[in-house]
Amino acid sequence: MNYIKSLHIEGFKKFSFLDISFNPHTNILVGENEAGKSTILDAIKIVLNQTYRNADKSILRDLFNLEMIAAFQSNPSIATLPKILIEVELELDPKQANSSYFYGEVYGSRRSQPAKFGVRFECKYDEEIGSGMEQTILEGKIPYEYYTLIWSTFANRAYQVIKKPLGFVSIDTTSNAASSSFNYYNRSLFASKYDEVIRTKAKNDFRLRLETALEEINLPPLSENRKFGIDSKKVVLEAILSVYENSIALENRGGGMESLIKTQIALDKTNGLDVVLMEEPENHLSFITLQKMLYEISKRQNDTQIIIATHSNMIASRLNLSNVLWIADKEVISLSCVNKTSADFFMRADNNLFLQLLLSKKVFLVEGATEFLLLPLFYKQVTKRSIEEDSISIISCNGISYKRYLDVVKSTQKKIAVMTDNDGQSDKIAAADEFNKSHSMQQIFMGMKTDDWTWEVCIYKENKHVLDELIPIKDGAQYCFHGENYGPVLGKMLNNKVETAYTMLTSGIEFTIPQYIRDAIEWLNK
Repeated sequence: MNYIKSLHIEGFKKFSFLDISFNPHTNILVGENEAGKSTILDAIKIVLNQTYRNADKSILRDLFNLEMIAAFQSNPSIATLPKILIEVELELDPKQANSSYFYGEVYGSRRSQPAKFGVRFECKYDEEIGSGMEQTILEGKIPYEYYTLIWSTFANRAYQVIKKPLGFVSIDTTSNAASSSFNYYNRSLFASKYDEVIRTKAKNDFRLRLETALEEINLPPLSENRKFGIDSKKVVLEAILSVYENSIALENRGGGMESLIKTQIALDKTNGLDVVLMEEPENHLSFITLQKMLYEISKRQNDTQIIIATHSNMIASRLNLSNVLWIADKEVISLSCVNKTSADFFMRADNNLFLQLLLSKKVFLVEGATEFLLLPLFYKQVTKRSIEEDSISIISCNGISYKRYLDVVKSTQKKIAVMTDNDGQSDKIAAADEFNKSHSMQQIFMGMKTDDWTWEVCIYKENKHVLDELIPIKDGAQYCFHGENYGPVLGKMLNNKVETAYTMLTSGIEFTIPQYIRDAIEWLNK
């Protein structure tokens, strides 16, 4: 199986330096907006598709890393001019035709490494053609027009996209890519589906028939020696091809169905595609259609390498958390170490908030809706700031054990305060204490006495007189909870958790905050 093994980036857009290794089958790129997910896909396309090969050099303004530009401007010289290096390491079958063309030890400006398969892209200032620009450079100006773009294989041979080492296509459903993605997709599918003999014959036959088509129309001549003709150089077969399904072009299908059909075609192993890049495949998809797409991907992911950039929690969870590559602070963190049991659990658990947890800077992990409603109020009382101001997320486990979430993020060094109930069990209190001693970035907070067995009990104890006045009680009602009579007000708080929490939230009263909740808030703010 041919696939992309790794990617090395220097000086390209978001990244001054980045290394990322890919799984042979499924890779899910997640991260905040502008974290660099699209940049990674763009880097692969630049190398393998020779993007920008014929573009105006002004495009380099958008491609250079801003940190490298700033470093040049603070110390302008030829040596500090910004440059780009992107290397794509490949896994190829040594027996396939032209595989040796990509095999070697040459790694651009990096030191020589053991021989591998790969393709390299370099964008650098050409001192020979830029002779005479020295003073301009010393003035801190970048001579974009004097840069050269070079594609070469690891064997140090010139790379051309016509000799692409593997079947490769990109499916981009973002709105700004819609107009150009059709033609690119159709070209790529045409190239991978048919071998060179079939493609050459098709293009030749098309050109010949095009030249005779106008003659068959018998259009009257312009004059005795002048007539209209077809300039076949202006009409290229690949440029006008489109995929039709039931006589309807994909361009004319709804955005969601277009994306689904493109994915189905790309993953069909008979179409000869080794690698499929997908940018935000969730765009334009209903819940049901997204489920269909994920089914297609999971069904065929062993035949094709898939690299997906997404904001979708469903995609990240359903395609296995161990395939997630988290782009954070200009580095890539793999979740391949996630416990298999936890990964399988999240694949099946509806409405989990794994991705929100992963992308949050600091997190309160709470048990349910009551804590979710009241914690922002308590947080503002303690800190005089809102959780939004401090970029803190509150995630309700909603029946999912907090231990599942902690297992997923244990390698990320993310600061998480877990607030949970001790359920009247001393062993839970002891276990939380032991956990806290051995973990610096995640801490568990709960009532420290078995009598303080749940959130509502702790709040009621601290605010009994206020809550007895605030919470309306029906005459004669006992509000027993699990057969126990805790009194009408606490009983109602236990039986109607969300309703009473909302009453507290909208009361405008400043409540006394239980100590363990205050401790959690203060710890997360350290």
